Amino acid sequence: MSWLAIELYKHGIIKLGRFRLTSGLESPYYIDLRQLYSYPDVVEKLVNELILLANLDEYEVLVGIATSGIVLASFIACKVKRPLSYVRIEKKAHGTQALVEGNVKGKRCIIIDDVATTGGSIEHAYHAVKEAEGIPTASLVVIDREQGAKKLVERLGMKFYSYLKASDIFKHLYEHKLVNEEQYKELLNYISSSTT
Repeated sequence: MSWLAIELYKHGIIKLGRFRLTSGLESPYYIDLRQLYSYPDVVEKLVNELILLANLDEYEVLVGIATSGIVLASFIACKVKRPLSYVRIEKKAHGTQALVEGNVKGKRCIIIDDVATTGGSIEHAYHAVKEAEGIPTASLVVIDREQGAKKLVERLGMKFYSYLKASDIFKHLYEHKLVNEEQYKELLNYISSSTT
């Protein structure tokens, strides 16, 4: 798994500095996985490993979360030949006014996103899938920022799969001398102080 941390750093997908996250939290790092799709060899390897991690035979529909989760879920769905649905951020104001696109009714679903922080996006998707009469049973993310998502998802009664935890990413970067000791300690302090 250290290979992915190195690739993300090498391609500038992991950024150090001061950032405001979707959740509203401030962070000393940002992981912009939307940039990952510029590197198809990395995506292909990651998709293969995510398939093994989540045992996708258990799920009838893969549900991507807008917007980054849709791209990732699409790659995985094509590879495993499973139906794909996705959850919008908000209902359309026209047409069917659907929040969930695709057929999830009565089907076991795994919700897919790129990065999980507090779990708010996954919770939104969970409720949307339930409202569409689907059965949300698990979520899969590439990176868990370790800021409450896992606990929230488990409280909802779903399995939580993550390929990498934030603390592991920075451990690998430190071990490969890509971040110095001061940066490493600051990042770990941030993660441990924001873990809920």
